[in-house]
Amino acid sequence: MNKFEKVRGMHNVSLEEANLWSHVSSFSTTLLKSFSYSEIRLPIVEYTDLFKRSVGDETDIVNKEMFSFNSKSEKSLTLRPEGTAGCMRASIDLGIVDAGPQRLFYSGPMYRYERPQKGRNREFYQLSAEIYGIDSMFAEIELFQIIEKIINNYQIKDYSLEINSLGSEDDQKKFSKALQNYLKPLKSNLDKDSQNRLEKNPLRILDSKLSETQELLINAPKISEYRSQASNDKFELLKKLLNDLEINFQENINLVRGLDYYNDSVFEWKSSSLGSQNTLCAGGRYDSLSKKLGGRATPAVGVSLGLDRLIMACKDKFVLPSTKKIAVIALEQGFLKKSIFLSEKIRSSFPNIQIRNSGLDNNLKSQLKKADKNNFNFAVILGREEVESNSYTLKDLDSGKNHEKLSLDELISFLK
Repeated sequence: MNKFEKVRGMHNVSLEEANLWSHVSSFSTTLLKSFSYSEIRLPIVEYTDLFKRSVGDETDIVNKEMFSFNSKSEKSLTLRPEGTAGCMRASIDLGIVDAGPQRLFYSGPMYRYERPQKGRNREFYQLSAEIYGIDSMFAEIELFQIIEKIINNYQIKDYSLEINSLGSEDDQKKFSKALQNYLKPLKSNLDKDSQNRLEKNPLRILDSKLSETQELLINAPKISEYRSQASNDKFELLKKLLNDLEINFQENINLVRGLDYYNDSVFEWKSSSLGSQNTLCAGGRYDSLSKKLGGRATPAVGVSLGLDRLIMACKDKFVLPSTKKIAVIALEQGFLKKSIFLSEKIRSSFPNIQIRNSGLDNNLKSQLKKADKNNFNFAVILGREEVESNSYTLKDLDSGKNHEKLSLDELISFLK
């Protein structure tokens, strides 16, 4: 019988790597809560029209990359390709956007039909933070602080932050028209995707990864030439605040992001260790999204961190904090109750220590060998002599030393 294989582009995470994933999740959750963010849980499946309306009909995500299917009631559903639209939809539905300024975070898998390669899978994981109801660059700065803390905690040194301002929606319309007029005479020199975008969404051309297309854009109109004074003032304030906080950044005038709902500030963190798919984290402001989805006008800004890529960038640099491991070994059937009680006592006293109750195995040598092989630091032995004297033997598997006839208090004190 042929064995089953995982679906192309989906994730298998090894036991060792899963520990790093758990650490990232725990650290990030604690950090976000320290900034007073609240966790929101979102569905993986949404109606397809949600992404068409928010992300944009002419984006690659909607046109090429979504996993969409019809339900039994013939409604088009989609595995979420990104989280911001779903978070805003849920926040409108739950009345969150009507309750004043909000700070939310969520994490989980996203799905896009792309060619799998290093740093890019069809199933990928994101940690996202969204701020609603704050029309101030201080909201962006707070997100920068959070992401910088996460990146630095995991010792990723080879990264850079790029920022840009797209201006208001009106600014973007004016710039799009100017860019379109500039590129139309050059249409035959553009790649096929850029030719398709030229009529419907010329801003997406700025995001092209092809060097030939980027060369054509060297003398093209610049978005900074079409930004309103209000948008320019916001962008200058953002750069000043970043400098004040000594957060290094580069201004990238071609940074536009791949989604239609952004206005004003957009930003990306990139890591050179990730290869061609080098965007580690990205986000921006999307003040019109709530109204597009049927909610009230709400200023909003958010950021999404690619957990897959963070793990890839740090797994050879970051060393997980060591956790002590203890095996509790009962050598007779009648000692199992006592071993369970002891295991619970140690767990309640030391929540960060891993306790494994090995159950019944009267071959002590075999049990100790298994514990040593699985990198346990200690073994607590419950044999007849220990039970009759109401004591415990603690074996230090790292040094090989035995500590015999310990009372429960002495055992707990030793472990401290």
